[in-house]
Amino acid sequence: MAFTTSRIPFADRKGLPVWPNGARMAVLVYTAPEQWIWDGNAPIAPLGTFAAGRSAKPSLSTRSAVSYGYNVGLPRLGEIFREFGMKVTLWASGVTAEQHPRVLADLLRDGHELGAHGYWQGQVMASLSRADQEAAIGKTVQLLTSVAGRRPTGWVSPAAESNEDTLELLAAAGFDHHGDLQDDELPYFVHVGDTDLVEIPYRLVGNLNDLSLLVRNVNSVSVATQLLTDAFDAYYRAAGDRPLLFNYGTHPYVSGRPDTSQILRNLLTHIHRHDDVWVTNYGEIAAWWRRTFASKVQRESGIIDVSN
Repeated sequence: MAFTTSRIPFADRKGLPVWPNGARMAVLVYTAPEQWIWDGNAPIAPLGTFAAGRSAKPSLSTRSAVSYGYNVGLPRLGEIFREFGMKVTLWASGVTAEQHPRVLADLLRDGHELGAHGYWQGQVMASLSRADQEAAIGKTVQLLTSVAGRRPTGWVSPAAESNEDTLELLAAAGFDHHGDLQDDELPYFVHVGDTDLVEIPYRLVGNLNDLSLLVRNVNSVSVATQLLTDAFDAYYRAAGDRPLLFNYGTHPYVSGRPDTSQILRNLLTHIHRHDDVWVTNYGEIAAWWRRTFASKVQRESGIIDVSN
């Protein structure tokens, strides 16, 4: 089944208020409690660890690096989000709910949103058969629901890799929003048959998350802080002309350490100095977008008509 989209044309965005209370831009800061099944080398390995095919299974070094995120990193990130009064999206693997239910449950008591991030992080959705994708989605929903007490409404695939089958299966499973696609800087609607998903775009080119920054590029609190605040400032300036969203992703085994968590705290301090930005999560953005723009969709032309 082919899918179509409806979005606000770029030409119509100039000076357009799209966010609540006249906010200049939306800010998404998420954390991804990802987990692997350690019975063999996976197509997606934990970056920054010794996982690169040296043996039939990832070493204890690799496995313990990821475990750090649950023993220390995720609780520390929870303290930081509590400090700033933030309710973030936790993009969790299904097996995270199997292996670390208490850590997730502790964070959910703070009001964070639990989103679905595939069954396990080494499983590339776009490489699976339709039947295997359906099974992975079903298992993920079941496991996350068992921890949260309610079904997840949002989905981001491992490594943001999905295909048309993924979208169709997510729509059929009752998902509300999706975050794999990369073709905009505002949300838009993806029409899959009679179902409309809210797409909240991702970014892999120059990806603004801790893996690309701290694993591949820099190992300095001051340099990383400057890079991130510069990036935020560029988005903030652009948002003075046309509204957009800024997205920064964290992973507990990376950003949950004393030096890297200081980088996150520095970025959040900088963001919260601006009283005209909406610091929010995926679920809140999807609900706002649907409530504000669903009635303005013109499916035939693929346009969200903001002229009236």
